[in-house]
Amino acid sequence: MNSNLLDIFEQYLKIETNYAVILNGSYGIGKTHFFKQELSQKIKEISLPKDEKKKYTPIHISLFGFKTLEEIQTAIFVELFPILKNKNIKLAAGIGKSIIRGIAQLNRAGDIDKYIGDITQDANDWLNYDELVICFDDLDRKSEALDLRDVFGFVNSLVENQGVKVLFIANEKQLIQDNNYSSELREKVIGVSIQYIPNPSTIYCQIIKSRYESANKVYFDFLKKYQSEIISAIEKNENNFRNLIFFLEHFKTIFYPVKKEFEDDAEFALLKEDKEKAILYFSLSIAIEYKLGHLNSTNINEIERIKNNSISNIDFTKLLTSGSSSKEEQKERKPSYIEVFKKKYYSEESFYFFKSIFDYITGTGAFELNNLKSELGNYFITEEGEVPKQEKLLKQLAYLDCLDLNDIEYRSLTTKMLQYLDQGLFPLAQFSTVFHYATRFDNIMGYNLENLKRRVKKGIRKGKARYKYQQNLDFYMSVSSDTEFKEDLLEIVRYCLTINDSLKEEKEEIDLENYFKLFLEDFDKFDSTVREPNNEIQFTLFWTRFDINKIYWRIRKLNNSQIWRFGHYITNRYRRNIFERLYPEKDFVVQLYNLIDNKTKERQKNNLQ
Repeated sequence: MNSNLLDIFEQYLKIETNYAVILNGSYGIGKTHFFKQELSQKIKEISLPKDEKKKYTPIHISLFGFKTLEEIQTAIFVELFPILKNKNIKLAAGIGKSIIRGIAQLNRAGDIDKYIGDITQDANDWLNYDELVICFDDLDRKSEALDLRDVFGFVNSLVENQGVKVLFIANEKQLIQDNNYSSELREKVIGVSIQYIPNPSTIYCQIIKSRYESANKVYFDFLKKYQSEIISAIEKNENNFRNLIFFLEHFKTIFYPVKKEFEDDAEFALLKEDKEKAILYFSLSIAIEYKLGHLNSTNINEIERIKNNSISNIDFTKLLTSGSSSKEEQKERKPSYIEVFKKKYYSEESFYFFKSIFDYITGTGAFELNNLKSELGNYFITEEGEVPKQEKLLKQLAYLDCLDLNDIEYRSLTTKMLQYLDQGLFPLAQFSTVFHYATRFDNIMGYNLENLKRRVKKGIRKGKARYKYQQNLDFYMSVSSDTEFKEDLLEIVRYCLTINDSLKEEKEEIDLENYFKLFLEDFDKFDSTVREPNNEIQFTLFWTRFDINKIYWRIRKLNNSQIWRFGHYITNRYRRNIFERLYPEKDFVVQLYNLIDNKTKERQKNNLQ
């Protein structure tokens, strides 16, 4: 494709013309990249029609935000100045006159005459306009203060009177929205319009080669490995390579810490390729959508709720009713953003949501490797240095692998899965998957759904001793709005969430007991622990659960600096939160204050006696 474009431009440069050409295409598809990386190099090799000894000189000027013609003229001179200085030549009079106002805008230019040739000089020492190929980029992004008719008038004088070769780079779909743009104006100046249709593979390889092959070879090799997946995502978004660069730079911050962790932690390195793909696909989709502006305040939370098609309590009503509409209504209904998002990026892949990556790419927080490791641990289960047998079995039954099983294999593996269920071997987050695998394909195994639900709940209870509370369990439980036997599956989800809530209460009870024990036995460690920025105890009702007299007597044993720090901790804790979540602790604070005050007065009275 690019060779054809190069041929078109070469033919334009080899003939006498009095018009400009325009390279047209959507934003971000690589038009500027093509000019800088390929076309400008080709231009330098082409001889002038009137003088085979001279070659064309290309210059590139972005008109982004330009408000006046003088700014354009100044930009032309700025681009030409290094040529004048290095080759010790001067501007031909025609050039000098056309941009003299622009030169005058430069305070440091000095005497303008020293840059412009005169009749006493050898013409070979002049730089003429017909030796230039001026590329005016971002014509559609100039300031509204600059009249498009003035720009075209200026360029028309260049091509007609000075013989300049001019190339515009623009998105004509955007350009026609300018009130001063018209077909008559365009036809007067632009002789040829060339549609730029990028070659995604070529541009992708050029970008990663120029950016990473030398300085970041390991990253470059990774990007080559997943070239087809990344290019596919770019093609689905109109080949916008600005979004690609945004992704590449942000993903680099994620890639290197994860790579090092794979090398240092053998347990973490299990299922490495699956984890790599999950991280890559999610980072790629979020980076592109965010850069395109599709992720905004109205839908940014919806992405969080997908979570592998997951359901939280607040989503139940919506999902239970979404399947009740008629087929005609569903046809007329415009797909939601989430449906479009999933179809675009995850039509054949499992969706994994990583809050650590989501927050980093959208600018909410810095990337934290430990948070990502924890999230990966919820999706990719490993135990004692290997993938558990139940995990391997679920992978065999997963889409699309299950389609390769014959009837006997499918029935055997499903039966084995339910035997593992009876032993309570699965993590809490996977029981909805187990139920779905047993009943999919219109319940091809013929299970009684009520009996199966009881069996699943019994298996959940069987494994309870092995579970740990998961803060975002709803992130990881997969239920889609069009899943078979959705209501039954949601019943399993609710049951799992109830179990998880009970684990939370048990965990909180143990945690609070440990905090209070720490307060009684090691105040300095307690003080540093409760001040940690992300420690939830800052917002947890805590002190009212324990004997206030024990608290008082522990305070009595603190040294002066510890008492000061404890007072500072109490002040900060309630200054921000007393009127919110911690309001119920108000009585505790009052009682503790009165207890300390009364005891202090008693001691003072006894000392006086």
